[in-house]
Amino acid sequence: MVNTRPLLIALPLDHETPDIVATAAELGRRLAAPIVVVHAIPRRQLENARGMNKRISTARSQLEPHLTAIRDAGVEIQDVLVAIGHPAEVVITSAARLAAQMIVTGGGRPATIRRWVVGSVAEAIVRESSVPVWVARGQPPAGRPLLCPVDLSPESKIGLAVAIRMARLFQLPLALVAVVSEESTQGELDNDQATARAQVEGLLAGCDVEGLDVSVNVTTGDPADQIVGAADDAGLLVIASRGYDPLVHEWLGPVTTRVLRHSLCSALTIRHVGEGHEERVRAITRLADLHQRAKQLLADDRGEEALVMLESLAEQAPVNAAIQEAYAIALERVGRSVEATSRHELAALVRDRIG
Repeated sequence: MVNTRPLLIALPLDHETPDIVATAAELGRRLAAPIVVVHAIPRRQLENARGMNKRISTARSQLEPHLTAIRDAGVEIQDVLVAIGHPAEVVITSAARLAAQMIVTGGGRPATIRRWVVGSVAEAIVRESSVPVWVARGQPPAGRPLLCPVDLSPESKIGLAVAIRMARLFQLPLALVAVVSEESTQGELDNDQATARAQVEGLLAGCDVEGLDVSVNVTTGDPADQIVGAADDAGLLVIASRGYDPLVHEWLGPVTTRVLRHSLCSALTIRHVGEGHEERVRAITRLADLHQRAKQLLADDRGEEALVMLESLAEQAPVNAAIQEAYAIALERVGRSVEATSRHELAALVRDRIG
């Protein structure tokens, strides 16, 4: 069955734009999925509506030439959204509201540097997203292996399922790497390499890998270092992490964080979500919709009505900087300046935390 949920493309206007567009076009074509392009413009203090509308119009004009490659690939561009705000917040909120199946973003650093910029928009999106995030670093994968770390944890099993799908989709060889480490506290790999190999091969036996070129490398050492080293020869890294809750900021885990920061190839990150996730997704979607309505009330100078709505939203999403900021503005509109200041400060702290 074709998944008609859109791919959300976080598109800047910088050196990464061509790689993101090329990846988006290839993904949209292979997945037969429509694309929604999202571009965020930074806020400016004391800017009036005319100034904002002019900047939005200019951004749309600058984006348009880059979208030709997507249309030429026969992929539908469902919408082009240009919004004022922090890029990561705009992307995450839009993905929830649109029920996107995947986010495509840039690598967060120049392609020649072996380091993901800490605090980059890409890192913030990966940390905050409940849907898979494709971090584009260079052109779409072609010929080179798809690398998938496996440690028998529930997360890595989900990662393997996605890796198998992507290997078929892009017709890539699939390379599995399992790292035996006495220091690892996650996964169920045996400390003996031969036994660990048998465990991984047993896992593969339960998967449909017919027709795929699959290799298994079992090694020892620091898991992050070994995975980063293996990624040097890969065209795509598929890695899953644990512990996502769409209303609470969560930790990616030290191995996943280091691998994403230091690997050079494109990466597809997946969050392992447990029971009740669908209800949580619906909850955050409702919050996103209410947030949009409250912002419109503020734009219409209906601060008291917005305040009632935002008080509840701010309580339900205490680490959402955009909601806390809107709540602060509503408090200012009704003359509660002391409370407004504390909410502005909270929003700033949250933004510092997510980069």
